This record gives sequence, structure tokens and C-alpha cells, in this order.
Amino acid sequence: MAEQDLHYFVRGNTAQGLASVADSVFQGLGTIYVLKGYPGGTEFLIGRIAAALEQRGLPLHRIHQPLEHEYLEGIIVDSLSIGIVDGDVWAANEELVGTDVRHIDLCSVLDTSRLETAAVEIERLQEEMEAAYEEAFATFLKTLRIHDEWEKIFIDNLDRGVMNSLAEEWAEQYLQPVSTGKKSQIVRRFLGAATWRGAVDFVPNLTDRLQTRVFVKGRPGSGKSTLFKKLAAFAEQKGIDLEIYHCGFDPESLDMLVFPELGVAIFDSTAPHEHFPVRQGDQILDVYQLAIAEGTDEKYADVVQTMKSRYSASMKQSISYLARVKELRDRLKAIYREAADEESLFPLENTILSGIEARV
Repeated sequence: MAEQDLHYFVRGNTAQGLASVADSVFQGLGTIYVLKGYPGGTEFLIGRIAAALEQRGLPLHRIHQPLEHEYLEGIIVDSLSIGIVDGDVWAANEELVGTDVRHIDLCSVLDTSRLETAAVEIERLQEEMEAAYEEAFATFLKTLRIHDEWEKIFIDNLDRGVMNSLAEEWAEQYLQPVSTGKKSQIVRRFLGAATWRGAVDFVPNLTDRLQTRVFVKGRPGSGKSTLFKKLAAFAEQKGIDLEIYHCGFDPESLDMLVFPELGVAIFDSTAPHEHFPVRQGDQILDVYQLAIAEGTDEKYADVVQTMKSRYSASMKQSISYLARVKELRDRLKAIYREAADEESLFPLENTILSGIEARV
């Protein structure tokens, strides 16, 4: 399968706080450049490096920021086993065994006297950002509890036997290993995130390279995530390589599985990441029609509408707190931009690019 640029997240603003799967994404790379920087600095340098590597024709994994998805917080050059990552993303990771981890400090380009003058303002902005994040995460949790109530309506009307049979039949049809006796290689990512603009996902990009795409439709609580967990277990048992994509709102839930060796993806194609078939090889799997008691929508129409309204209002409030974080972070970035000599970052950029080019 030809390589192509992939876009995804390794962190998410979730009901469990700022969740990360960075340990999975960066596992196994030969070299990782960890950029210790300042607000706005690392994204500036990573963006320049991504553009330079794109000009050289190297396919990239572009790892997007979960607050502002327009910016990157990491890059992986999979073909060269090289990664570049913001130090804040790396912070929770220990040094990986067998990986050459190179720490690069960008803060040397900062005029410390200017930062000292703005120290009180910087501290205030950081405290307000932390408070806004805490409000966002608390409200996401409240939103998740509303979603749980919504799910229960359909869980109580779910035929689990049908879903178990569906998992076994689907695995039998699609999960046939291309080779035997090998261990499954598993990587965990987020396909989408709750950003300050709202929900953003990269499903079309992540599945475009695959021959078969299964769009799973249904209702909250109709067994989609449980189906994916069963299929993931089947794949691991059979030694099939697997990309697992967690929900950017509830990281305990799964939104998509990709089996790259088989050219197959199956994913939750309901809001907020609703997509529809557009080409040959696309198909819909409607678990509501298959496994939910007939007439459930009609029977609980008023209750569901109330749940949907409560959920939407709570989610909107959660996103408003992230918008506040973005506003505060913009002010913080402006302070650091005034104190930074960004041209002094170019030698560091050249050092990283030279290290990458030596591997080409």
C-alpha cells in the first residue's frame, strides 16, 4: 500500500481531562526529537519542518493540536522511523527503550528580560487558562453523564445476542490474516478532537487509502463501541496489525478500527463525525436496524429529543470554555512572540532536517 500523509491526534480534551496516547504512537521509532519550547514556538518550528519535509516528498504523519487543530504538535516520518514532538506532549512519557531521544531547547531564543517584565501577566494568563481547562473538563464530564442517560434507552432495548453474532460473522468475513504466526502490531490514536471550534475529525484522510470502508450507523448505546472492542480482540488473537482510534470525547470508547494489511476500516459514522459512502467499497452497517427492538425510536421520541437538547447545550458550554482557553493562549503567545528571536530557531531547524536527510 502506497504511503500517504496521515492526519490525527495523540491527545484529546475529554471527559477524563487531557487524555494522551502518545506512548503508543511514538513507540518503536528509531529517533525522536523532543522540542522543549514556549507558547507558539514549537508549533512555529514544527510547521516549518513539516513544510520542508513535504517539499522533499516525504509522506508524513501530521499530529494536530487538540485545542487548535490548524497547528501541529508532532510529526512522524514513518519511512525513516523518525519523530518530532512538542515537549508538552512528550512530558508524560519515559525514555523509550531502543529509541534515540534527542532533546532540543528552543527557549534559548527568548529575551529573558522581556519575559521578566511580563512575569505577572504570564502567571495570570497561565492560571486563567488552567481554570478554563478545568471548567471545560468538568462540563465534558457532565455532558458525558447526559450521554450515558441517552444511551441507556437503547442499551435496554439492545439484542446482545445479535451483536455478538454480528461481531463473529464480521470477523469471519473480513479478519483473515495475510500471514500466520506473527504478533499483532497495535497503535492507538484519536481520529478527532473537541477543539475550540467544536468537533473536528480526520476520518476521510485516515481511510482514503483503504479499499473497504464500513460506515456504522446507529444510536447512542446501540453497541458500536462494544462491537469494535470485540473485533479488536479478534484481530489481536489472529496476529492482524491494527490501528485503534479512541473517541475524542470519551477515551474509554472506540470510534474506529483500521486493518492496514487488509485494506479495511470500520468506524462509527454518526454525529459528530458523520460521513456517508462516496465510492465503490464503501458500505453502511446499521446496527439500529439489526439489534434494537423495533419501534424504540417512536416509543421514546420525546425523551430522546429532551436528551439530545440537554446534551447539545452542555457540549456547547464545554466548547465555550475551550474557546476561552484559546483566547488566553493567544495573549500568552503574543507575549512570547515579542520576546523571541524566531530567526534564531532556523539553525535548530537545520540541525533536525540534516539529521533526517542523513537517513534518506
